[in-house]
Amino acid sequence: MSFHEILKEMVDRVEGGYAATLVGMDGIYVDHYIRTGETCDVEAVCVEYGKIIDEIRKAAEVLKLGEVEDVLIASQGTKILLHFVTDEYFLAFVLKPEGNTGKARYFLGRAASKTGKELAR
Repeated sequence: MSFHEILKEMVDRVEGGYAATLVGMDGIYVDHYIRTGETCDVEAVCVEYGKIIDEIRKAAEVLKLGEVEDVLIASQGTKILLHFVTDEYFLAFVLKPEGNTGKARYFLGRAASKTGKELAR
């Protein structure tokens, strides 16, 4: 299964989901999917949240909290779930504010597993 297919399946199966991307820790996306009729500045999400997620990882290490698995950023206009696939890659899943966060986390975990297998090839 291609990265694009994995991302598409995740977005299309979650109410309120409208974009997803596989991102390297350098802030450059490997692949992305945006639901038809929606808009999302994927490059900005990758660059800006790539910086933040690296800082969150460092803070968790300093505080001896264990490895960060995922991060939820909720604002008035959107929710963004970030989930580590490997030390070098993470998934970003963009939802509308009313999107189903629980279901999104479930499908994000499934997508991370599939993506990890593809990256290992």
